[in-house]
Amino acid sequence: MAALSPEQLACIEQAAQWYSRLNDEAVTAAERDAWQRWLHAAPLNAWAWERAEQLMQQWRQLPGPMASQTLAVARHARTHNRRSVLKGITLLLGAGSLSVGGYQQVVNGPWFADFHSAIGERLPVRLADGTQLLLNTDSAVDVRYDGSHCAITLRQGEIMVSSASPAPGAWLSVQTRHGLISTAASRFTVRDMGAASRVMTLAQQVRVSPAQGVEQELGQGLSCVFDERSVQATVALDYAASAWTRGLLIANDQPLGEFLAQLGRYNRGWLRCDPAVAGLRISGTFELDNFEQILRALASSLPVRVEQRTRFWITVSPA
Repeated sequence: MAALSPEQLACIEQAAQWYSRLNDEAVTAAERDAWQRWLHAAPLNAWAWERAEQLMQQWRQLPGPMASQTLAVARHARTHNRRSVLKGITLLLGAGSLSVGGYQQVVNGPWFADFHSAIGERLPVRLADGTQLLLNTDSAVDVRYDGSHCAITLRQGEIMVSSASPAPGAWLSVQTRHGLISTAASRFTVRDMGAASRVMTLAQQVRVSPAQGVEQELGQGLSCVFDERSVQATVALDYAASAWTRGLLIANDQPLGEFLAQLGRYNRGWLRCDPAVAGLRISGTFELDNFEQILRALASSLPVRVEQRTRFWITVSPA
């Protein structure tokens, strides 16, 4: 069977959240009304909810050990934490497309990470050793401790790391698909861009170690891009690229198409730029938490029309 699409997985996660909430004894009438509105808002929502209603049938289709482990997670969560029950329910809801590859797609996706930010969200996290993380939109990380080593795995997206004042011998690392970033104490950002990872050092320094290449020190105020084999480029830090950590999106004479591609990362839906206006130049500082205001600013400052068929389908075209 075909693997689930990102949109399907997102609706499955939402259905899992609603399933957990509606089966809570403390559920309110207002929450039930909100669930009804969600259910009828999109066909994929109804599709995901139908899977929730078939929950018990679905888990019987799983291999025995997989089913028992998942149900154990859900049972444990009734008396412990909400994150666990969402993991258990989400896995069960995703089981309908279950080949081994489909199962791995769900388990290894962002919903099963230790920390996961939603699209448009910037999620602050304080770790047990005092390290502070800030997850950018649609990002996911795992965290584990090995003695004095704090090991962070970036599953997807972008994070800022502010490591605590280290104890003697303590160190921290961030693993991406392309290699390892390590430090004793630093403040830096890491972004998984697909074909490569980007590191920006905001304070002190880090060591960048490509998976199959030579490691390199990256000092304060520098940025680099690296893949599995090498560090491809080291340049002066572009502070506009780290503006998201302050809740901002900065454009400096940027092509509109590029700007909208960046903005689209913070929007749950389709933000399309007509090629006829993609080359227009834009400059300004925009607040990421005010998406509608950004769209109004585009329409008032450039010869473009912003057409919203729904909140999830937006097109910027010639005025």
